[in-house]
Amino acid sequence: MADVYDRWHKSHPKPTEAECGEHKSRTKRMAPTADHGIGKRWQVRYRDLEGHQRKENFHTKAEADNRAAEVDVELRHGSYVVPAETKQTLDAYAQKWLAANSVGPTTALRYEATVRNHIVEHLGRRELRSLNQPSVIQGWIRALQDGGLEVPTIEGIFDILSSILGAAVEDGLLPKNPCKAKSVKLPTATKKKIVPWSLERVRAVIAGLPKRFQAGGKLAFGCGLRQGEVFGFAVEDIDFKGGWIHVNRQVRLVGTKPVFALPKGNKIRSVPLPAQLAAALKAHMKEFPPVEVALPWAKPDGEPKTFCLFFVDQKGRAYNRSVFNMGDWKRALAAAGVIPPRERGARYLQAAPEDGMHALRHAYASVLLDAGESIKALSEFLGHSDPGFTLRTYTHLLPSSETRTRKAIDDAFTDTEAEAEDDGDPLAAQGTSVPPPKLMCPQCALAA
Repeated sequence: MADVYDRWHKSHPKPTEAECGEHKSRTKRMAPTADHGIGKRWQVRYRDLEGHQRKENFHTKAEADNRAAEVDVELRHGSYVVPAETKQTLDAYAQKWLAANSVGPTTALRYEATVRNHIVEHLGRRELRSLNQPSVIQGWIRALQDGGLEVPTIEGIFDILSSILGAAVEDGLLPKNPCKAKSVKLPTATKKKIVPWSLERVRAVIAGLPKRFQAGGKLAFGCGLRQGEVFGFAVEDIDFKGGWIHVNRQVRLVGTKPVFALPKGNKIRSVPLPAQLAAALKAHMKEFPPVEVALPWAKPDGEPKTFCLFFVDQKGRAYNRSVFNMGDWKRALAAAGVIPPRERGARYLQAAPEDGMHALRHAYASVLLDAGESIKALSEFLGHSDPGFTLRTYTHLLPSSETRTRKAIDDAFTDTEAEAEDDGDPLAAQGTSVPPPKLMCPQCALAA
């Protein structure tokens, strides 16, 4: 229960104490306190949800009465927050949030950059309590749009702010997360469907890669590996006899420093090794023997680990993603006609954000789906955390339902005809059947 007190006058003055010369009351004597005339006159006193004594001062009794009523409601509903704590800025709280986060080093750098460039830049000076209005969040979203950011980028930034303010709610600094208000709307954009490369383009781009990395392109396509997983592929990860490869690590950049790390999502996995790809890897090993490379594990100051890598640059070092993408990969795209050749005097080749090395992984997925592989198996081979994600990403590449229906009925007719011929019934065998189309698998594509 919150109570209102007059700081300037004693609640129970003694009869011998002199009355206040400035303030009078018809109902009681007004004896001044030592604080008379100093600071705000009216004080709201109460105990918070943890039993701590709290005091808030106001200029007028009306303000104090209103605050006391608010506090009573908040205490009853369990939504009370400490006013002094909510006065800290979003910048100050965000720094605490970043410091306490337990994500990996690469994600931590991304979070720090996002908070600095897009959250603190716009909202950092605001006190936490001022962010309790959804309209403030909506205005911030509009500012990001006006700044030319793409919808997926805005969504990622918004998720980080929502996590920060969600933590503030759990810390008792905000009554609720304004990012979750129904009135807060993110911009919408038509989600682009993945258009997999044709097998002709796959072959052409791989042929355009430096000879020392052509088998790396084949590995990315033939087993659906991510770029960093190809860079981190080592001799111990291949089982030629059993026909498997094991995806145990990747090479990733933490800032500008290369490190070994577990695959994305810590999803160590095994993937079937096609015979033609096995032959290509054996030939690569003869021409370019694997090289032992030592890199720190997980973070730049991590414990050094040494692996005998299949693919290294001309100096015998692990491939650097940024250097590779701007150089060897772009030149392969230009050689295959995916992007135009570099113009005379231009420093860089044309940007190709939708034609990165990940396109080989998408091509792998599309070929397996065409061949009838299940979403669950494909999800495991790709190292996705959830088959539902795989389905959402590649559902448009699945054979259409009408195609499956025709094939199912055709197969049924084929079975009926075979039984009729066995029974010697010529009338029962008058139906027709359509043989299923021949599908190309990654093994056949690599052999071409």
